[in-house]
Amino acid sequence: MKKRSTALVMALALAAGAVSGCGALSVGGDTVGETTAAPAAESGDSGETAAAAAEGSSTGYPTKTVEVIVPFAAGGGADIATRLVCSYLEQELGQTFVINNVSGGGGTIGLTNLVDADPDGYTIAYFSSTDSNGDILFDGVTYNKDSFAPVAQFSADPHIIVASNKSGITDVDSLIAAGQDGSTLWGIGGAWTHWDFLKMEFEEATGTNYKRLVFDGGVTAINNVASGDCAVATPFVSEALAQIESGNVKAIAVTSAERNSMAPDVPTLAESGIPELEGFESVMWRGFVAPAGTPEDVLKTLSDAVGKVCENEEFIQRAEEAGVTVEFMGYDDFKQYYEDNHTSVREMIENANFE
Repeated sequence: MKKRSTALVMALALAAGAVSGCGALSVGGDTVGETTAAPAAESGDSGETAAAAAEGSSTGYPTKTVEVIVPFAAGGGADIATRLVCSYLEQELGQTFVINNVSGGGGTIGLTNLVDADPDGYTIAYFSSTDSNGDILFDGVTYNKDSFAPVAQFSADPHIIVASNKSGITDVDSLIAAGQDGSTLWGIGGAWTHWDFLKMEFEEATGTNYKRLVFDGGVTAINNVASGDCAVATPFVSEALAQIESGNVKAIAVTSAERNSMAPDVPTLAESGIPELEGFESVMWRGFVAPAGTPEDVLKTLSDAVGKVCENEEFIQRAEEAGVTVEFMGYDDFKQYYEDNHTSVREMIENANFE
């Protein structure tokens, strides 16, 4: 596996120090230090917020604004999901949650900023499936799995496998048949991400091999499938709906254990009847982490608040509209899952042949 070098980008960003506020530093086309408050939730009983805050940790946490680092640019899936959750966390905890987009280096710059922050619960970050393995994916990364304190998972977003109308792939059987000689193009929406690992999981389960084609996002990937330039891609469901509904691509299967509410007519891979895919599930989880050393009562207060948000019917509806699949995992379970996920992803990375 060949690591991606981020040393120069990280050095430039870190040299900027604590760049914050509305100013921005452009590094390699990415925006560093773009700070905005989370949008307010559309409704909620403001009279409950003070009471909710009073029910926080034994130290009264939180008593001031919480910074939430999103290690990707504003407007993307990570940013949209985080802003939505944090708008409701403000209701639960009675404090402002300010979103700080610190992008670049495949997310490593923002996460480096997190681990350098005080472990007091007032700086947390968005985190997803592959982030704990940044030290073996990217050159120059100084953090590792133990640099983070898991808080909670708030979503688990499935991919949907789509095929070009020109490819002749119409179902899982023909998808497997097309993956026998390594020539069929399989588009992924970003290197060193969950997209890569879904492809590897499918190949391992089915004994197939596809030619990896990297795009700069799910929309670009599915547009290339629609044009016939790429045979297969695995965008998130929300990214694929327009092209599916227009008949420009063929929906093959979703990668979750159950059908997705946004595409209820599309079967799961596990429903294909192929023994090797029985029980198959591959989703990209999204959650929050804090710097290692953050007090456990603070982590549990945050986790409990995220859990309440994930039970909020208005939030669930807005999340579905935004293409976010709500799936909460609380502090104790998420802490163990974080360890297990790290190990399984690391094994796939070590066995991968990335170029």
